Amino acid sequence: MNASLPNLFEREHQRIDALLHAHLLDVVGGDFKGARRRLARWRQALNGHIEIEQTRLLPHVPAGARWDARVYQLEHDRIALLADEYAARVQAAAACAPQGRQARRQAVLDLLDAAHSLRHLLEHHHQREEMALAHELPAVLQAAAWAAG
Repeated sequence: MNASLPNLFEREHQRIDALLHAHLLDVVGGDFKGARRRLARWRQALNGHIEIEQTRLLPHVPAGARWDARVYQLEHDRIALLADEYAARVQAAAACAPQGRQARRQAVLDLLDAAHSLRHLLEHHHQREEMALAHELPAVLQAAAWAAG
């Protein structure tokens, strides 16, 4: 990839990270129903992002790439699993919002703790893609994949 071209992986990651950030702001505010809605939007965007990578980009990872396509695929599977587990916790909080100030604060803290491993995995996965995959795949392929998505 040409250094003067934008890192399209970074752009896409920033877009979906902004959705997760908005969700977490709802969590911090104790708006569990809003958090559930925003998490669903984030998950839809994440699913689309992963689908593009799996179908349009990873099949073109060149031989000798820093990481094999299978590494990214396994990380996608792990991200989906953690996202599902986290979504179940958000759903539970939205379905039965805790009553009382202390209970609400504890629920917020519990959700933030539950989101931590998902966010950590996403951060490292995004870094891997931005520093390696974005430079190993042809820019034209990347632009076409993200434009079609």
